[in-house]
Amino acid sequence: MQKRAKDLGKDIACPVCRSQALYKYGTVREGLQRVRCVVCGRQFIPGHERLLIANRPLCPLCGKSMHLYRWEGNGVRFRCSDYPGCKAYIKLVSQEVPHRGMLRA
Repeated sequence: MQKRAKDLGKDIACPVCRSQALYKYGTVREGLQRVRCVVCGRQFIPGHERLLIANRPLCPLCGKSMHLYRWEGNGVRFRCSDYPGCKAYIKLVSQEVPHRGMLRA
């Protein structure tokens, strides 16, 4: 049975479609409330949404877009979206890499 997310606050919206049609969808191991969007089906924890990477680099070998593959100690690694056909990757070094590899809004 779906429980409406009334007590979560009116200012919470889906990070993908910005809909406020949400319902409670269980909890995570740490006890935080998980929420699911009725419109697009996205699951998220309010206050812990991941940012979408809008400007992904293009693969230097085949020209397709690249996916965020791995967070490393001093940067991020993007891998070609055509993997395993194309095994190219790009490593970007950054001073502002979050500790646990999660981009927060």
